[in-house]
Amino acid sequence: MNGLVTNQPLLMFDSAPGQPASGSVLVFKLDPDLIGALATYTKTNRLLQSILRVTVVEPRAPIGDIRPGILGRYQVLEDGVRFVPHFPFERGLSYRASFDPRPLGRPELSDLLTLEFSLPREQSALPTEVKHIFPSSNHLPENLLRFYLCFSNPMQRGRVGAEISLLGPDRELAPDALYRAPVELWDRSMRYLTILLDPGRLKRGAGPNRELGPPLKVGQVYTLAVGAGMTDLSGSRLAETIYKRFRVTDAVREPIAVEQWTIAPPLTNSRQPLVLMFPKPLDWALLSHTITIASTCEQSIDGRAVVDQCERRWSFTPTSPWAAGTHHVRVASGLEDVCGNSVMAAFDRALQSGSDSANEMTSRSIPFYPL
Repeated sequence: MNGLVTNQPLLMFDSAPGQPASGSVLVFKLDPDLIGALATYTKTNRLLQSILRVTVVEPRAPIGDIRPGILGRYQVLEDGVRFVPHFPFERGLSYRASFDPRPLGRPELSDLLTLEFSLPREQSALPTEVKHIFPSSNHLPENLLRFYLCFSNPMQRGRVGAEISLLGPDRELAPDALYRAPVELWDRSMRYLTILLDPGRLKRGAGPNRELGPPLKVGQVYTLAVGAGMTDLSGSRLAETIYKRFRVTDAVREPIAVEQWTIAPPLTNSRQPLVLMFPKPLDWALLSHTITIASTCEQSIDGRAVVDQCERRWSFTPTSPWAAGTHHVRVASGLEDVCGNSVMAAFDRALQSGSDSANEMTSRSIPFYPL
């Protein structure tokens, strides 16, 4: 047995084959007297939490820092105790389990046991890459508000500050151009990242704008750099640094002019797409959920929307053929262009009164008629 003492208590991470996230923490080969003492407390989770604790290991936590225990349920077995978390253990995190019988007042029954474990990260079938960067145009306005980075696989947090930068016309870092959010702005899937330019420098009259001016200068060429150190959940890095070069055009400081949109109606009884054309690019992410189509009965129509032509075209293909009669394009007030201007107001504007703010919640409706 290679010197292993088999009658000593053991602490281990236990899981079904191929399902590590559904695992539990098990301490077994316990003394019968200790099992008897633990059985008394099967309905008292608070005491069991102090005896068998599982915590998340925080690498940067100060020495002696006591992390809160993970919540779960306990099972007293014939020769041990099992801890099952309320929520599955997460891949990529490190955990520490400890078994300490001293709260029972009988420290002679067992020694303190500790265990650190982690779940292996899922390996991606294909290497991670940057699929898209929005806005997709290579000519962007001076008061551009944000970029969206779209990755092919879920990513890790913590690398944005070091790996994503904006380079000026001289290919040197553009100082204080990007807003470094306290929490990285990922969506729930960890595949879509929002990068903001400093809003304080975009707002005319704000302190940063008066001191530093806008982040971008009209007529200049800038480069958004996405470093190869961006890492996915499996621990793999990008194959190379990705660059998006763009030239800066005049600022856009007026609300979205819905009345200037061009509508190409579809044919009745067909599944041809309805097409909207915009005079200026709109926000890629917001276009996915701020424009909907309603039928003659004011019911929402199911279908699939596509945004293309540098975010200046939105097309909608219905699940069922178009019926005859009046339909409506509903435009939520939250729709914005690439500069943060909404349907109701410009981003760079004076503060509104309470009544004006209420008006900003109003959506717009545009009628159209299938041919």
